[in-house]
Amino acid sequence: MAEWVIGATLMFAKGWPAVFLDQQAHTYRRYMPREVEGMTIGIVGLGTIGLEVARRARALGCRTLGMRRSFTTRGPHQSVDEAVPPSDLDYLLHESDVVLISAPATAETAQLIDARALREMKDDAVLINVARGSLVDEAALVEALRAGTIAGAALDVFSVEPLPTDSLLWDAPNLLMTPHVAAGTDRYYERVTAIFCDNLARFLRGDSLINVVDTARGY
Repeated sequence: MAEWVIGATLMFAKGWPAVFLDQQAHTYRRYMPREVEGMTIGIVGLGTIGLEVARRARALGCRTLGMRRSFTTRGPHQSVDEAVPPSDLDYLLHESDVVLISAPATAETAQLIDARALREMKDDAVLINVARGSLVDEAALVEALRAGTIAGAALDVFSVEPLPTDSLLWDAPNLLMTPHVAAGTDRYYERVTAIFCDNLARFLRGDSLINVVDTARGY
């Protein structure tokens, strides 16, 4: 999933969506790509996915901001350049060239990225959602893309799946959509088997398990 996020980041930085359209129109048009090095990646939800994205983004020379429910103040963190508490979401939106949504779907995070939040983003920033569709106000996102108040978006998840054929998202400009496959890989079964075997060994030793769902929190 982290590779999917980095791929989407590179795609928008290098201007490939516009190039694909130009190719279909037989148009040879030069343009100026952006460098990923030096960009700020804001990660809303610094769990397993967010941490893996941060590790790869830092390897590319990006500045990383990470938001987690347990953070209470802004400051340095071992896994990101700056930890950001939920109360400072606007700061993360203002600072980021790419805003990644990788937080769990809960009552607190429903419609977290709404019209107001989108207005707080830079006009050349990109929104990426690999969490759940409920975290983003899709109608507000379509309006932001049409108005050009953000540069683009990449979605792997939607409020309704499969995405209805009459969804406004289909025709929104500068939008990459994939059918909930960001976590997919040709090594999927190898990886889940490894996790199962690790947890079985932990269980037999009496150790704590990994990837345990807290039913009270909902994730």
